[in-house]
Amino acid sequence: MSLHPPARQAPSRQTHPPTCVAGPTVPRPRATGHEQAPPTWGWALVEIRADGTWGEPRVIPAPGAAEQPLADVRPTSQAAPSSITELSELLKTHLAAARVEDAGRDEVAAVLSRGADAATPETRSRFLGPLAHVEALQGDLRRAERHVEQAQSGPPDPLGASGRAHALLAEAWVALERADFHTARRHLDTLDDVVHGHDAWLATSHVLLDAKLSIAVGAPEAATRLLAARDGAAPAAGSDWLSELVTVVRAEALIASGEPHRAMALLTPVPQHAVVEAMVMAALARRMIGDVRGALAVLSRAVTDLDHAPLALQIEAWLLEARMAEEQRRPERARLLTDRALRSATGEGMRRAVMRDAAWLRRIVERDPALLRKHREFLATCPGDDNAIGRPAVVLPTLGLDADQLRPSLLTERESQVLELLAQMNSTEEIASALFVSTNTVKTHLKGIFGKLGVNRRVDAVRHGRTLGLC
Repeated sequence: MSLHPPARQAPSRQTHPPTCVAGPTVPRPRATGHEQAPPTWGWALVEIRADGTWGEPRVIPAPGAAEQPLADVRPTSQAAPSSITELSELLKTHLAAARVEDAGRDEVAAVLSRGADAATPETRSRFLGPLAHVEALQGDLRRAERHVEQAQSGPPDPLGASGRAHALLAEAWVALERADFHTARRHLDTLDDVVHGHDAWLATSHVLLDAKLSIAVGAPEAATRLLAARDGAAPAAGSDWLSELVTVVRAEALIASGEPHRAMALLTPVPQHAVVEAMVMAALARRMIGDVRGALAVLSRAVTDLDHAPLALQIEAWLLEARMAEEQRRPERARLLTDRALRSATGEGMRRAVMRDAAWLRRIVERDPALLRKHREFLATCPGDDNAIGRPAVVLPTLGLDADQLRPSLLTERESQVLELLAQMNSTEEIASALFVSTNTVKTHLKGIFGKLGVNRRVDAVRHGRTLGLC
């Protein structure tokens, strides 16, 4: 069954005529005395209002519909809705799925949960798969895992291909957030052919996951190309939030590539439906160019709605503010935000969200005995500056190499440390603080690195260093 909601309209106090969407016909049993009469077939209708809400689905006799001859009645499939209640919930589910693209994820989860409760064992996967997908996007990884398991353990549903695709995509998102990148890639490869032809939610979520995985393993340029191609396509109807997330993740890829100015240009003007995501990414870009005051101002505008944002975004925002609080010599604020971020990440096993700040986090935690006791075990499992996940193999110098190829092997120990911190997107001041040297000393080391790698920019030094396995 497929329902297409009407184009969204801005909420208004004016009276608008409702729209009715009809679903497939369903049999309505009519009892006469103690005997069961043949079924009468009718239409399932739901009223969609101009403000985006909808009324209770109801079933009415189809105009001119006669009782279906018994000879024409096929055996009822176990996958078909078995009651008016279940059909009602299934209609609500299709309408709710459209609302995912409006960022109404809490409401969608509630509708899908009620639908799963009303469904038969054979059709529960139609509800549990999308429910797990929504929960994975929001960062409720443990719930998502539980609902994926329930969806996959039930009886097979011949009409539930979309539900299975949602469940598999939920598994891929969980693997990504847990920094299990190999599993995430395996699920993505399995889904390549599955998501085509399905709804915009599945297809766009698949592309976003692929891009975020590329960024996480150190290939932001691949993510940029992938999302530029997707963003250039005509957006699907009703997919404002997801389409704007494509733009936000493109900005994230540009930041990871060392191009914060392009990222800020991409986020101007601020997207209307992915405001919090865009604000956090714009704050990160501003901090990267040294505009700490501007970054804090942008981040403060996102605080109001941050509680309703996906958990991974909350963690990234808290860590970003914590780093800037430390730079402004507000250690208590930095400690509070760091502790909050790590507690949230530990609760769901979210390792990807702390990867960008892994080197800084370890340094902060090691200086604070209380934080060290609480978070040392979790941080030890997180990919970071000393983890080789997603990095090229180290290239060792061999006989016969020319001078250009030998130059990287001449990096001093201190230059190697500076390059490593540079790859973690630390500023000159942060590198100086981490190594307990002056900013002038750091600049001297940077000149030496540039000369030995044959580059003129920081982003090129990091790119070349990663290719050679130096960072």
